[in-house]
Amino acid sequence: MLCGIVDMGSNSIRLCVYRCENGKFSQIINKKIMAGLAGYVKKGKLTSQGIEKACLALEEFQEILKGFQVDQTGIFATASLRNISNQDEVVNSIRRVTGILPEIISGQEEARLDFLGATHFYPMERGLMVDIGGGSTELVWFVKNGPKEMISLPMGSLSLYTRFAEGLIPTEKEQGKMRKFVRQALEEIQWEVRKGDCELACGIGGTMRMELQLAQELLGASKTKRTFTAEDADKLWEIAASPDPAQSKQAYRILPERMFSMVPGMILVQEIAKRFGSRSFYVSQAGVREGYLIDRFLNTGKF
Repeated sequence: MLCGIVDMGSNSIRLCVYRCENGKFSQIINKKIMAGLAGYVKKGKLTSQGIEKACLALEEFQEILKGFQVDQTGIFATASLRNISNQDEVVNSIRRVTGILPEIISGQEEARLDFLGATHFYPMERGLMVDIGGGSTELVWFVKNGPKEMISLPMGSLSLYTRFAEGLIPTEKEQGKMRKFVRQALEEIQWEVRKGDCELACGIGGTMRMELQLAQELLGASKTKRTFTAEDADKLWEIAASPDPAQSKQAYRILPERMFSMVPGMILVQEIAKRFGSRSFYVSQAGVREGYLIDRFLNTGKF
């Protein structure tokens, strides 16, 4: 059986198709459209241009799903629609144009599905799970028997950019404002994390994949272990945020589609590492989409 999952994120809208048999699954299609919906939010509302972007992406994915004769499809939205004030208007517009009614999942539910997906392939005894999206950040502190604490913060790599930056690359002053904002949000998390509990973090999402790719290509990190260190994250920020174009271009030429969200995402990684004492990050190949597939389909037999 073929199962399709469409993830409407704040930075990208992604379609994944999985072959599901006997309770197991393997991914056969992974296609994303950098819709950047968080950049179309004005005064808390998703603009008509943003709605059009979302509809165009969904219509393109509908054609792919039809072409592959997918048996079941689940479509959900995270912070892209969760954090806007005109949610009903947007959902009705999407349904009218495409016939699709996306499920809007809460921040807590996103964190739970992140953990379910990430640990399905890579069980970990304890640590911190970090999913930095375009519009939100999910954190799960977990121990051997499962999640101990989880939280969703309404700040992501793209929403930080739109909130604080004016040019292509945030200025030193703008980055300072971002750091202050992120630190204040993280300081409000009152988890009783013991020293060493979160030294190893499991990274999910585009920002973490970005850090891994840049660490591999610019710093010589292993291309098989899928890990980078907090020290690597600091070095990558120094490159990407450098006022010297010759330096910053090293990062942007590798991932030009991340031009707006690169530095804000790096700041989030740095501040999370400092707050929880994380020294290294393992970047999972699975996350919320796989968690959604397991929870809504494999564990129930239907979406």
